[in-house]
Amino acid sequence: MLDKVKTIKEAQSLVLEFAKRNNWKDAPNIDKFDHLHEELIEMSQYLRYKTAKERKAVVKENKDVFVDGIGDLFFGICRLANQLDVDIEEAFNFSKNDILKKYNHKNAENNLVRKQGL
Repeated sequence: MLDKVKTIKEAQSLVLEFAKRNNWKDAPNIDKFDHLHEELIEMSQYLRYKTAKERKAVVKENKDVFVDGIGDLFFGICRLANQLDVDIEEAFNFSKNDILKKYNHKNAENNLVRKQGL
């Protein structure tokens, strides 16, 4: 059994090496975008047209479906990032501050990004 991956960088590297061993081309292509979209749709179908209470129950009852789906998505994101020559950690760090600021709550206790002096 393979060792557990402990970092995002390790995951991206593992996927890159796996692709190389299988002689997969790491050129950008639309197929990977479609694959990721299909994985999201597959999971969303379990939750569609349900109340918040029903969605919680469905997630609990079908946890394996969501664990598998998130794993497939992350593997696919690693493949796509490799195809586009994007470091996932760098991409996350590039976007996180803008996202945190955009959805910043008015209550200081809810903020992840704190203004200096607070």
